[in-house]
Amino acid sequence: MSARGRLAALILALALVLTACGDTERAETQGPVDASAAPAPTVSAAPEAARFTLGYAPGSSLDPLSTADQSNLDVAALVYEGLYQLDSAFEAQPVLAQSSTVSADGLIWTVTIRGDVVFSNGEPLTAQHVADSLQRAKSSPAYAARLAGVSSVQAAEGAVVITLTAPNGALPALLDVPVVLDAGGEVPLGTGPYVIDGDGESLWLAANPNWWQGRTPPYDFIPLFPCDTPEDWVSAFDGGQVTALTTDFTAANALGYTGTYEAHDFASSAMLFVGFRTSRGVCASAQVRTAISQAFDRRTLVSSLLSGHGTASALPVHPASTQYSQIAADGLDYDPDSAAALLDEAGYVPGEDGVRRRGNTALSLRLVVNRDSTIKTAIAGQLAQDLQALGAEVTVEELGWADYTAALAAGDFDLYLGEVRLTGDFDCTTLVSGALNYGSYASAEVSQMLNAWRAAAGQARVTAAQALWEALADDLPFAVLCFKNQSLLVRWGMVENLAPVQGNPFAGVENWQTEEN
Repeated sequence: MSARGRLAALILALALVLTACGDTERAETQGPVDASAAPAPTVSAAPEAARFTLGYAPGSSLDPLSTADQSNLDVAALVYEGLYQLDSAFEAQPVLAQSSTVSADGLIWTVTIRGDVVFSNGEPLTAQHVADSLQRAKSSPAYAARLAGVSSVQAAEGAVVITLTAPNGALPALLDVPVVLDAGGEVPLGTGPYVIDGDGESLWLAANPNWWQGRTPPYDFIPLFPCDTPEDWVSAFDGGQVTALTTDFTAANALGYTGTYEAHDFASSAMLFVGFRTSRGVCASAQVRTAISQAFDRRTLVSSLLSGHGTASALPVHPASTQYSQIAADGLDYDPDSAAALLDEAGYVPGEDGVRRRGNTALSLRLVVNRDSTIKTAIAGQLAQDLQALGAEVTVEELGWADYTAALAAGDFDLYLGEVRLTGDFDCTTLVSGALNYGSYASAEVSQMLNAWRAAAGQARVTAAQALWEALADDLPFAVLCFKNQSLLVRWGMVENLAPVQGNPFAGVENWQTEEN
């Protein structure tokens, strides 16, 4: 939903960090990512009209399968297209794909390619182009993580055959990977609405006259302004040389921007959560873990500490998804009375001093957080207050990044505050039994249901999701807090009808309303 009604004519003195500084899909396989809060915006008058201009990092490749720079990936979204694109509900919508079939064992996907697509130079798209692009993406910095379960990609007659190491009924959600044509230049050609033109530091996007969709892009050309350093980005956006960019209002090591613009939030799969040490200690009890989850006031956390740039969630799937179950979420969401009852059942009863004890042992929790992120420490403080209101003794230990990750690896915590960017299919295997299972959680039943959910497709996947959420509610390995939003910032009054989505902040560009159309 456009922020025109909510954030009209803003001068923001915000602590921002550009996704251009490297917030790529690498977070899908790494440990929790830091974030910082931003102050509320103030209102001012609209500025004079300016040309729609994007920034890019000249020190990084503009080839989407080579770069790790988010600003260059944003530019690429106007030049290249994938087999599919995620919509606002994280459903995969076909773009270059015509249809798909999957083998009975769920391991072999055959994706038929549209026959009416051409690249910007007029060359027809073939299955070999798609196969070559996916093969390159398997080792690319931005897309390798999501394709880790792909064992081979082969071109067939009018189709690409993708073989998996394990069934994944939501594979199309991972296939919003740019398809490129290597025409011998530094930057490959694409099938999208624009083509990169120019040379040296003078680059721009020109409307693609061969765009197969037969639609007219809103601008004949879009200048690209080089930004080498964070200071360059601040100066360019504040000065109007760059008039649109994507950012994370809650990111760490934030830069300060001033300027009059509209912020268009869009959902992401970046998930904030609390991890438990389930192998020993207080959190070895599933009742205690569920009670802790019910102690967290997620909606207040999002509205106050994330300034509304997120969506509260008690499940490891975005509430916008059809796989979200409000019934299952209600069993884990904020409910202090139910939390107190669970702790009573677990033997932790409040004493005269208000502290819960089981026998002579107090309900004492050590919450670890990375101190390099001001918003993370603020969230940890709020979570501690929520738990203290329940009768727990909570020590918040703020650690530098190296010590924080070392503590997680050693299991030296009761709770930890973390963040991870899940893949578009919301596969949380890494937190249950993979590299991010710092709490040594183990459950054959949950793992079995997780595998069944991953393998299912369509309505069967929705049904399997409900069973998985119920299993997680009974034996909680981690407590989800929310999913963060990303934001597309555009100069005030420049563009209407924007509909950004994860993976393509310029989705539906042909439907934009501008002064030029």
